[in-house]
Amino acid sequence: MFRMPEFCEVEMSFQEAWDMMSRRGDGDCLKGMKSMDQLWSDYCASDAEDQDDEFFFYHWGYEFSAYNIVYEGMSELFKEAV
Repeated sequence: MFRMPEFCEVEMSFQEAWDMMSRRGDGDCLKGMKSMDQLWSDYCASDAEDQDDEFFFYHWGYEFSAYNIVYEGMSELFKEAV
């Protein structure tokens, strides 16, 4: 999950988030999520002096919110039964 400013978070259903990540991955949700990981890695690796995380997440708020929703929803599959 990505820690992003609250004002950048966008509420959407799990299905809307899944669809957004799938579109980003040409029909493959996991591929779409990996592309968001790469986008963040590239941003962090850049040496631009004017990096601004709030601006970055403001610009990519829908996509990173969708990522977080899918990530959180899918994590339920990996929790141990109590």
